[in-house]
Amino acid sequence: MEYIFEKYDLSLLDNDNNSCRIQLSPKNGNALLKERRKLYIIHYRNEVLYVGEANTSIKTRFQRGIASFNYFTQNGKARGGYKGYKWLNKLDNTYRNLSVSVAIFDDKYDDQRSFIEAIEGELVYLVRKKFNYWPKFQNEIHFSNCEGAKEIATNILTLLQTETNKNLS
Repeated sequence: MEYIFEKYDLSLLDNDNNSCRIQLSPKNGNALLKERRKLYIIHYRNEVLYVGEANTSIKTRFQRGIASFNYFTQNGKARGGYKGYKWLNKLDNTYRNLSVSVAIFDDKYDDQRSFIEAIEGELVYLVRKKFNYWPKFQNEIHFSNCEGAKEIATNILTLLQTETNKNLS
């Protein structure tokens, strides 16, 4: 399976009213430009905090999650049943300088959401199996039995560990 793997610095910037915003760096990359099926992994150093799936640019996906989080913090009500990303909450997540690694899949997978979600489910399970914890802010996992999903998830986790270990050295 063809995909591009990119890593971004993700700073969580807190406002006085408990809302927040983010800053991504670098400001260019395939994950920011393309409306393409992708998996994104929020992590602090080598600790995986959240794995998500999107078909929008990563910036658009984050803006939606942040808008819902900020709406909830200001109004005490979920927006359409969604409260936004749990990892934005400074009381639950004291890490404010995170990383996001993104696997952007080839355009032939744009209409194969269930396959990408199967990879997402396998990746979250592999984190549990290998590190003995579920990602702290994981809300849900999509399980589907799709041939090849486990192998791709294993490859993505290996890439993530390689990148993380390289940056920690």
